[in-house]
Amino acid sequence: MLPYCPAPSSTRELLINTSQAAQIGLATLGLTYNVNGADKMVPTQPGLVSVPDLSTLQTYKLTSSSSSSLTSNGSAMTSQMENALRYTANSYGMVGLAAGINVNALNAPEPGALFNPDNSPISCMNTTCYSWFYEATTPSASYYLMAASNRSVATSSTCESWKVTRGGSGDLDTITLADDRNTTLNVPAKNGPGQTTFIVDPLHDQHIGWSIVTALEASTSEPWFYRCNVSVAPVVNAIIPEHELGDTLKLMAPAAIALQGYGTSNLGANLTDRIQFQSYPAESLLGSACAGSNSLMGYQTSSFAAGVILATAQSNSNLNVTGQMPLKGITLDINNWSSVHLVLGLIMGLQLLFALISIVLSNMVMVRDHSHLGEATLLRSALGHLSYRAVMGSERELAAMFPETTTMRYVCDGDGVYYLRVRG
Repeated sequence: MLPYCPAPSSTRELLINTSQAAQIGLATLGLTYNVNGADKMVPTQPGLVSVPDLSTLQTYKLTSSSSSSLTSNGSAMTSQMENALRYTANSYGMVGLAAGINVNALNAPEPGALFNPDNSPISCMNTTCYSWFYEATTPSASYYLMAASNRSVATSSTCESWKVTRGGSGDLDTITLADDRNTTLNVPAKNGPGQTTFIVDPLHDQHIGWSIVTALEASTSEPWFYRCNVSVAPVVNAIIPEHELGDTLKLMAPAAIALQGYGTSNLGANLTDRIQFQSYPAESLLGSACAGSNSLMGYQTSSFAAGVILATAQSNSNLNVTGQMPLKGITLDINNWSSVHLVLGLIMGLQLLFALISIVLSNMVMVRDHSHLGEATLLRSALGHLSYRAVMGSERELAAMFPETTTMRYVCDGDGVYYLRVRG
């Protein structure tokens, strides 16, 4: 093999510098991105998950132990338990509303989206509200994640309204409606104007999955009376019984806006079939005037029921069931795409320059074929002064024919051709 001499040192330095610049650019690419733990979406896989117990309302967090303790009087025990459930349901509705509601926007979280307390899992469209359920890793897992599932439940409300012609200021025992019969109704409390009183009759109007709730919007100028049918739909995509809402929750949630529990009777009777009512000032969301708008009153009653379900899911104890277990994930965060494009452009440009230099240098080198004549020509200068014994000798014998001080070097002559230079 008889190639030409290498290129000048300046060309070699340019080639080396170009290669180093490309490697530096490739290393610089690592400065443009970060690999972090997933904080918005995570993958899921079938496994054991922790879900809230939705079979009932757990009252022990808001009521005293005596409210549900066993007594010798069975009816008294039932009354106390009913009142505890009503009080808890109404309190949970307020908590759910405080978490925030997405109004006129169905912002359904994608399955696998991590729970974010800044994003309310309740969305309302007109008079229908949707609550979204989450699944978490079990307490025995080495990490904790709570991710959205594909399950949801809807609450809806359909309302009618009438102007109040008498007693609308909230200071009389009865009110008269501007309907075709001039209907007269009793009012459980005289709370005056500037408030809305929600009323439900547990004995006749409260049912599993739906309730009839009435409301008096007391005012000295424009009082209104509403009658709403508030309902809770079955859980969407429920697979196992633990995904469904229990009868107790479906009984309390639709009527929760009117439930008071304790102290509903001015006479202190507190019977389970006593009329339940709650009054909210006009300055609050629930007491704000709807001015006869059925859709606004429907939104208030429906969102309150959704808030009860949300707070129950967040407050009740959990159950371990099969579901979609959230897994740890990673995200590739790129802060500035311009920097990425710049680095990639420089790398590609330098690699192209490196390739062009290699092509130019390769065209400057001549490589001859592997022939016996070429090898003999290459070795001629080294073996020419030896005797004929070199032709028949072995490698060791051939090496012994050279003096011990002999050196051989593969060098380039003035014409750019390599040869073996023998000295010694």
